[in-house]
Amino acid sequence: MKSIRFSCQDVLYKKPSISPQIWIKRIGGDLMQLYAVTNGETEETKLINTILAIAPFVDHIILREKQKSRLEYLQFVQVLINSGVPKEVLCIHTHVKIPFLTGVNQLHLPEYCTNIGEIKRFFPSLRVGSSVHSLEAAKYAEDNGADYVMFGHIYQTNSKPGIKPRGLYQLEQIIHALTIPVIAIGGITGDRISHFKDIGVTGVAVMSGIFSATCPKTAAMSLRKEVEKIEGSL
Repeated sequence: MKSIRFSCQDVLYKKPSISPQIWIKRIGGDLMQLYAVTNGETEETKLINTILAIAPFVDHIILREKQKSRLEYLQFVQVLINSGVPKEVLCIHTHVKIPFLTGVNQLHLPEYCTNIGEIKRFFPSLRVGSSVHSLEAAKYAEDNGADYVMFGHIYQTNSKPGIKPRGLYQLEQIIHALTIPVIAIGGITGDRISHFKDIGVTGVAVMSGIFSATCPKTAAMSLRKEVEKIEGSL
C-alpha cells in the first residue's frame, strides 16, 4: 500500500503525534469534547488522509460509513490504526463486533437500538453512545445503559434538508433530564460553539463543518480553538 499523505494549501501533513496522557485526560470527561463524524460520502483514500490530518485536534472521530460492508469497514479501521491514528480517538459506528476485532473501545449506535444493555452486560468497559432525536429516545438510551447520547440536529443543516432544527431549548431539556453526558450535533460552526457555554453540554459534534470543508485540518483546528475558549472560561 502506498504511503498516505495529506496536502492542504501545499503543506504536507505528517502522522499525528500526541501524548497518550493527553488523550486520556480529554476522554476522561473533565474537558469539553469535540467530535468529528464522517459523512459516508468521501472517497476512502481522501478520507484516510483527512482523518490523519484532523486526529490531533479532535477528541473522537465517529466512523459513520454506512455504505461499507462489515469486511470493508473492518479493513478501513485497520488501515487507520496502522497509519497512526490513535485507537483512543476512533469510534465505531453500528458494527457491534468490530471494536473487539480492532481494539477500539468506543461504539456509537443508532436511535432506539435495542441491544445496548446486552452489549454493556457482556462488555462493560466498552463506551457505548446513541444518537437520539427526542427526550423520550434519550431516556430510553440512558435506561438501557448508554454511556452518552448525541442529540440533534440543533441548527439547520444541509444533511437534514427540510427538517426543522430542534434548537438549544430542547437540548437543555435533555441535559437536565439525564444523568449521562449529552453531545450536541447538527449545524454546529465555530461561531456557534459559544452558545453551549452555560447549558451543561458535554461536547459538540461536527460533520460537514469538517469533512466538507476546503481544508478539514484548518476547520478542525479552528473548532478546537473555539472549544478551548469555553474550557478556559469555566
